[in-house]
Amino acid sequence: MPSLVWGRSPQEAYDNPYEYEAQDQFVREAKSLLKHMNTVFQKYSMRFHRDDRSIKKAVWMLQLDALDSLKDALDALVNKKHRVASKLFRGIVETLDLAAYFHMNSNKSNRQLEKWYNDEVIPNSLYRDFIKETKGTKAKEEKTDYYSTLSKIIHRTYKVLLYGYGLGAGDMIWHDGYNNSGLLILPQTISMYFVILADLILNFPREASVRGILSEKEVKEVIVQSLETKTVPRRFSLRLRE
Repeated sequence: MPSLVWGRSPQEAYDNPYEYEAQDQFVREAKSLLKHMNTVFQKYSMRFHRDDRSIKKAVWMLQLDALDSLKDALDALVNKKHRVASKLFRGIVETLDLAAYFHMNSNKSNRQLEKWYNDEVIPNSLYRDFIKETKGTKAKEEKTDYYSTLSKIIHRTYKVLLYGYGLGAGDMIWHDGYNNSGLLILPQTISMYFVILADLILNFPREASVRGILSEKEVKEVIVQSLETKTVPRRFSLRLRE
C-alpha cells in the first residue's frame, strides 16, 4: 500500500504525528477506495425486494452500512473531528461481524437472521462464539480483546478522553477546542486515529469478497484504481518510544 499510514501501528503514529504529506496521500487513496467500493456495491440496488429475507440481502445491507460509516469517519478525521470518527469505529466492526455471522448459513445463524428481519437486536457475543467454534479459543479471545479496546472509545474512558487534551505548564490540561479555532487539535490524536481507520478500511474489501458480495476480481480492480504508484517519503526520522 503506497501511503505509509496503511501499515503503521497506532502507537508509532501517535509518537510520530507530523507526517502530514503521508496522511494527505492516505486521505486521497482512502476516499478513492471507498468511492469505488460504493460504486460496485450499488450493482445490488433494485435487486432485492423489500420483503426478501435472504442472507445475501442482509449481508449487502450491513456491509453497505459499514461502508457509509467508513466514509463518515474519514470525513470527520479530515475535519479534525476525532471524537465523531472514533465513536464510529466499533460500530463498523460489529456491523461487519454481524454480516459474517449471517453469512455462515447455519441453523443457528439462520434463526438469528429471522429475528434480525423481525427488528430484534442480535448480540455480538454470538459471533465471538462462532469464532471459537470455527477458529478456536485463542481467536475468540483476540476478537474479545479487540472489542474491548474499541469499547473504551465508545464508553469514553479517561485515557480516551485525554487524547483530546493537551498539557500546559505544571501538567495542567487544556481542551483541544477551547479557542474554537481547530488550531489546537492535537496532531497525535489525528495521526493515531487515521491508522485505526486505515485498518478498518483495509478489512472492508476482504469482507466484501469473502462474504460473496463482490468478487476477488472486483476488489483487486478497486484497489488498483485507488492506490497511487509511489509512496510519499517520511519527512522526519522515526522516533521510537523507549
